[in-house]
Amino acid sequence: MKKQTLIFAACCALSSHALFAAVDLRIDNATILNPIDKHQVNIISNHWLAIQDGKIIQVSDSSQKPDAAQVIDAHGQYLIPGLTDSHVHLKTMPGLLNTSPRARQMQAAFLQRQGANYLYYGVTQVIDPSNTAIGMTEFTANGPAPDAYFCGAMPVYQGYNAQGLSYSKLHQHKPYFAAQHSDPAYELTPSQAHAHQGAQPLTRMKSDGATCAKLYFEDGFGENSAIPLINQETAKQLVESANSMKLPVMAHANAVDMQQLAVDANINVMAHGLWNWLAPNTAPSESELPTNVKAVLDTIIEKDIAYQATLNVMNALAKVTDNTFTFSSEYRTVLPPSQIAWYQSEPGRWFSREMGQGWGEISNQQKVAKLEQVFSQGQRALNYLYKNGATLLLGSDTPPAPTYVSQPGLSTYQELTMMDQAGVGLVSLLSAATINNAKAFAIDNQYGSIAAGKVANLLLLNSNPLQSVAAYNDIEYVILHGSAIERATFHIDALEKSE
Repeated sequence: MKKQTLIFAACCALSSHALFAAVDLRIDNATILNPIDKHQVNIISNHWLAIQDGKIIQVSDSSQKPDAAQVIDAHGQYLIPGLTDSHVHLKTMPGLLNTSPRARQMQAAFLQRQGANYLYYGVTQVIDPSNTAIGMTEFTANGPAPDAYFCGAMPVYQGYNAQGLSYSKLHQHKPYFAAQHSDPAYELTPSQAHAHQGAQPLTRMKSDGATCAKLYFEDGFGENSAIPLINQETAKQLVESANSMKLPVMAHANAVDMQQLAVDANINVMAHGLWNWLAPNTAPSESELPTNVKAVLDTIIEKDIAYQATLNVMNALAKVTDNTFTFSSEYRTVLPPSQIAWYQSEPGRWFSREMGQGWGEISNQQKVAKLEQVFSQGQRALNYLYKNGATLLLGSDTPPAPTYVSQPGLSTYQELTMMDQAGVGLVSLLSAATINNAKAFAIDNQYGSIAAGKVANLLLLNSNPLQSVAAYNDIEYVILHGSAIERATFHIDALEKSE
């Protein structure tokens, strides 16, 4: 009996030693804000958090704390999950003009700083809705960067995101395009044609590591309607097949009729806000929504379709159109002076000039006012969804067009502030940026909340994001895979000095 007791005691001692052995990082005394779902954030005080090998291994209030290679006393600070921006485009510098003599150098410099730009604003995960596994590798190869995921984009021949491409080149440029019966399939080899039939693109993108698929419901901007659409029955079948593979489906749609098609196809994530209400934009009163707009939003709520407001889109288009736009000090956190100077030059303002065309005889101020009106419609739609319990996601659509106004990281923060201005509560805002995104894209086993076993991508804030949206711009440390990095490390000035 004595021998058994000694063995048991030895095992307990070994177990205790293993539990409290040295860890890589321990964070003490932070107020932990842990999102639970779209409505709830647990506030945890008097706990410590231990990180080992890039993972959270323990969150506890035990008096027995593990030794740690690094200890952060976070008294008076707030620990939250790292943010996920689930709508970014990582391939090309915003506003790049390919014919510029320095285009190649500017693109290379952009790719080098892009990841750090996102990290500076606390974005530790990004999802590109139109990319490939190779694109993800290229993104993360350019220095410190958020964890990156992609959706397989499924445009149709001559449809949105595939306009101007010959059918013989479509496979090369859009590897997951969705074939339709009217396609000139004879222009492809039999194996290429087969690769785009039915669920084949979904099977391939899943094998390639895609987190989601993306369909396009876009027949033209404004009141234009000349762009070919995906067949509605094909869309429904693709959504059903994707969901059977555990691939959520995003839908590009921003007009009321296009979002109606998307919800009818049972998509999982609406990739844009509902800002295009079409004509006539009538409602019983200024405070109410048009009947058709409200009907679409009600269906989004009823079907629990996750919703990316992407307010950044219309905001960026309005600002790039505005002749009085100037780069605020915030832009100097992510852009070097030389890049700002190019954006302000005649070659750099090419898209601003393009946005100013085709309006008829109205002033620049009137053009901007029209775009701001569309922006406000997107805010009103978002406010309605929030008040009625919809699942909201943080997705900035950076950049939504070749507009220099929309810059990595900064646009994510601006999206948060615009959601706040639209009336989204601060609890829901934190959930939208963390747990909602993680659940919507089925990566919540790794991200979205603070729990043992999850990736240690965290933010230590100096102020409380449940009291002010400005807290997201008050970051002390970005913790990336367990490494605590001072935010200033990712400022453009620090990046320029390290070159």
